[in-house]
Amino acid sequence: MNMIAALNDKPAGKLPCTGCEDRDCPIRNSLGDAGLKRCAGAIRQISARPGERIEVSGYQPDTLFRVASGMLMQEHVLGDGRRHVSAFKTDGEIAWPLSNDSMGEIREFYEAVKPSDICVIFVNSVAEATSHPAELMESLYCAAKDEVARDQTRMLTLARSSAAERLAGFLVDLAGRTGRQTKRGVELKLNMRRERIADHLGMQPETISRIMSTFKKGGIIQLPRPTVVIIPNIRTLANIAYGAA
Repeated sequence: MNMIAALNDKPAGKLPCTGCEDRDCPIRNSLGDAGLKRCAGAIRQISARPGERIEVSGYQPDTLFRVASGMLMQEHVLGDGRRHVSAFKTDGEIAWPLSNDSMGEIREFYEAVKPSDICVIFVNSVAEATSHPAELMESLYCAAKDEVARDQTRMLTLARSSAAERLAGFLVDLAGRTGRQTKRGVELKLNMRRERIADHLGMQPETISRIMSTFKKGGIIQLPRPTVVIIPNIRTLANIAYGAA
């Protein structure tokens, strides 16, 4: 699906923030209901089915994407066909696509890992509609800072960690963002395929499966289903991730 085509398709796009109860959204908090009405054309929401790919092209430099619900995989494809999964974005997280000037031969895609609603926001137009643009920019700056910190941690993990440490770090990070506390421990759903996790971590799918089996045998995780991971003690897994085990 082409992002711009979807945005221009009026029946496909939802009115901005219709029925949304997310009070943590920096856009909603900065604008208020009156501001949302004034910039109705600056925010659109589209839906994507699992496996549906969204090609990000033709957007303005001020565009950003916020996951209202679901999960998006951010993927970059080089001119020779090589691919890299750079991130998995989940509820409330913001993605800033590569600018057209910096992309060169790189094509950027988002793929829905599970049913997802994505808010497409044109920041300059939104800023003009709010009486508190400084607060809006501060909120977006904080979100960007958190994203940069996460990327720096991941780059360090990929550069200096073993395969087991990389996978443990991935599970700990995802558990902190999407995990659900249960009597057995933190329950984590892995909606993405093992191949995608391997691509994200710079590993082979077979290595992912082997390490998961090792973690299971050691009681570090439980695998009641292929797509469900239960972490009885998150600290134990974190110790592996940070080389303390």
